[in-house]
Amino acid sequence: MLLALFGTGALAGSVGALLGLGGGIFLVPALTLLFHLPVRIAVGTSLVSVIATSAGVAASASDESGADVMLALRLEIATAAGAVIGGLVAAFVPASALAILFAVVVFATAAYTLAKSLRNSGDEAMYRRDYTPRRWVAGSSTAGLAGMVSGLLGVGGGFIKVPTMYAVMGVPLGIATATSNFMVGITAAASVFVYIGRGDVRPLIVVPTAAGVFLGAVAGSLLQSRIKVGALRWGLIVLLVVIGVQMLVRGLQGGA
Repeated sequence: MLLALFGTGALAGSVGALLGLGGGIFLVPALTLLFHLPVRIAVGTSLVSVIATSAGVAASASDESGADVMLALRLEIATAAGAVIGGLVAAFVPASALAILFAVVVFATAAYTLAKSLRNSGDEAMYRRDYTPRRWVAGSSTAGLAGMVSGLLGVGGGFIKVPTMYAVMGVPLGIATATSNFMVGITAAASVFVYIGRGDVRPLIVVPTAAGVFLGAVAGSLLQSRIKVGALRWGLIVLLVVIGVQMLVRGLQGGA
């Protein structure tokens, strides 16, 4: 079982780092469906693993492909606050309502990113520094929502942050991805202590999973520089649609 947890973590970490999603969006379903772990244990494990993803990406990032730290810190104020709130209210939100809300947010971000992609169908630089983030109110508000989702579901919120920074705030996709990976670690750390205090973080589960996530995140971060922005952008859109459909079905079935 330890080896299986390590392998699952490695796969989640590599894809999470590649798309800036933190890996938790894959870990929570995998831990609950494949390993039959209680949801709270899966979320607690995922939050620790999201921190490992962030550390792995930071360890392998270059100056050119690194995060926009000032942007991350400004958005993280709202995100961290949302993460703490999400962690505290996780036990009181109906699973079905949360799953449906989750799906609606995912579909909205996918649609906005698709519209942005169609408007920018030509060549686009993955990494560039000659940009100025805009629409700070919308960006900060959405970052707070991403934090709440992270605290509630242990998914890091990167699937909201990356499209928001890219499509709404005008940040290049590569920089948005790196910045999201930087942020998700802080976001997860803000709420993981709530789960530790409830006893939802089990060392025998967390250690092999987080170790796999860290190594996978390093590999995914190194691979990212070899992928064209168009492929990464469409991969993000497809992934968002798949996640949205899964969460919508789960919500309509009562959150089971």
